[in-house]
Amino acid sequence: MPEPRRAHLLPVAGILLLGLLAYSNSLRGDFVFDDLRQIRDNPVIRDLGKFLWSGAGYRFSPNRFVAYLTFALNYRFGGLAVFGWHAVNLAIHLANALVLYALVVSAFRAPRIAGSGLAASARAVAFSAAALFVTHPLQTQAVSYVVQRLTSLAALFYLLAMLLYLRWRLLQEAGGRGPLRAATYLGAVAAALLAVRTKEIAFTLPAAALLLEAALFGRPDRRRLLAMVPFAAAALWIPATLLLQQRTSGHLLSDVDAVSRLQATGVSRLDYLRTQLVVVARYLRLLAWPTGQDADPDLRLVLSLREPGVFPALLLHLGLLGAAAWAWRRTSPGAARPLDPAARLAAAGILFFYVALSVESSLVPIADLMFEHRAYLPSAGFFAAVAVTAALALRALRPSRSPGRVLVALALACALPLGFATLLRNRVWWTEIAFWTDVAARSPAKARARFNLATALVQRGREEDGVLELRRTLAIDPGWTEARIQLGGVLMLLGRYPEAEPELRRAVTEKPAEPEALFDLAELLWRTGRREEARDWYRRFLGVAPPELDRLRRIAEARTRVSR
Repeated sequence: MPEPRRAHLLPVAGILLLGLLAYSNSLRGDFVFDDLRQIRDNPVIRDLGKFLWSGAGYRFSPNRFVAYLTFALNYRFGGLAVFGWHAVNLAIHLANALVLYALVVSAFRAPRIAGSGLAASARAVAFSAAALFVTHPLQTQAVSYVVQRLTSLAALFYLLAMLLYLRWRLLQEAGGRGPLRAATYLGAVAAALLAVRTKEIAFTLPAAALLLEAALFGRPDRRRLLAMVPFAAAALWIPATLLLQQRTSGHLLSDVDAVSRLQATGVSRLDYLRTQLVVVARYLRLLAWPTGQDADPDLRLVLSLREPGVFPALLLHLGLLGAAAWAWRRTSPGAARPLDPAARLAAAGILFFYVALSVESSLVPIADLMFEHRAYLPSAGFFAAVAVTAALALRALRPSRSPGRVLVALALACALPLGFATLLRNRVWWTEIAFWTDVAARSPAKARARFNLATALVQRGREEDGVLELRRTLAIDPGWTEARIQLGGVLMLLGRYPEAEPELRRAVTEKPAEPEALFDLAELLWRTGRREEARDWYRRFLGVAPPELDRLRRIAEARTRVSR
């Protein structure tokens, strides 16, 4: 029998309160990093009518249309006022925590788990999983970083599809018929469709649904497999869309190869997979002990299994997967010395962690090797496994007593410091300077971190500090022409022309058709009295300058017309 709804009021309120406290200082953070390109400076989201009715929004990013639609709605009703953007992100995160709670509670009603000694403590187990999920600082990149609504919203639709599918199966098992059962199944399919149009990570949803079916109901028969066809079709919509976008080449095999790479990279799949062994181990370490977070880590490709850290990572993964397989087998019908059926739920959580990560951390090369938001959806399985394992351990220690109260106390003892760590971590997302200062401190040899920190400093009027960071950028990557152009421009702004000139001359040597370098060098020569030479560089600039540099073009045209 399902518990009365009021029985869930206290755990639900507790989850919401923990989440609100953990993110109470996140609502005023600036747009940072990709927020600037994807939101602040993105013309596609500025006109909701055009976004919807002209097809501009869908053409911009078909597989992420739903997420960008929410950006367009945010802009329509609040412009670029950051509070509204962060409030929506936080609401999505809280909803994810509540869906995770409902998933775990519902799982204990499934045939394979209902006989567990933890069934009476299902709410405590579910609360513990959701409390850890909602407060953990590793989630901040998917919550406080506005553009990663892409991840958190996709996770919401993904988990909601799983929950509705589970509820539909429970109604089937109970012999329920009629509109409620049909509506629940259709709701699951609708959530799956929304997930695959929010972010590509939803591609694994059919595998997750199959895992849920096998873990909670047993090996699926033909009827159950047929019920999953709509989920598989929805998932295939993702590569089909990517394939259609690549069709202009006319070569099917090369198109398929392009589809299997989410971004253009020169990385081999095997090198990427070896690297992800270490990366996924790092996600697990951060979930277990969240210190040393880095929003843009400086990682190198792993080119051999003999490199340091690879073998321990491989042992960790084999150990976890082996433990999941052992628990699965020991909770199967007819198993010798069977475990409590809830161990099967813990095994499913571990397997889900790896399934949900497989799009971004397996054989599909992505330009950036690691981002913390990629662990957001997989962490739902991780925290469910942790909560169930802790409850089983408590029950083994005290067989005669329900572990519920002790488990909740332990969950709160972990969630409160995690929430405080999240409060501290949110500060990184307050400003561009705070964000890139933190990244540069944690990845001091990463040129991108130094360059973006320099850009943020210059934009805030701290040109001297910007020059220092630009020099550090070029010390790491001497061939980064964009950084050299910016250094020359900032030095010129400071009136340090003798220092600026060699930087700009080297930039135009490296990139002779770069409009910004050509204009800045011409401007420097003009300001230092070398007008005739300056006119020559202005003419070169006019020969390559695109129409959007209209203001600079007018200056160059006026100066090339000045008589001697």
